Amino acid sequence: MGSTKLVPEVQKQTEVDKAKLFQIILLDDDEHSYAYVIEMMMTLFSFNYEDALRIAYDVDYLGQATVKICPLEEAMVGREQINCYGPDHRLAHSSTSMISIVQAADQ
Repeated sequence: MGSTKLVPEVQKQTEVDKAKLFQIILLDDDEHSYAYVIEMMMTLFSFNYEDALRIAYDVDYLGQATVKICPLEEAMVGREQINCYGPDHRLAHSSTSMISIVQAADQ
């Protein structure tokens, strides 16, 4: 039995489906606490504590974290929610929301 190959129409549809996915990426800064990130992820995206903590860890240690991979419209709404969440009331020097961006998901 040889290797399985996709019929061209199926392969094309698979590529189109992948092209429609985007990722919401949370960017690191020094104005927000782990507690803020965890609270925001649980509130906006219904993450459980462990998944929200992973996002907080990734953004702190890697400089950014992928929050979610989804269709463009959903990604744009998620980005806007993050960017409008407000400052971290736990830190006196926090004056704005965190920043997130949307980009095409890796294929």
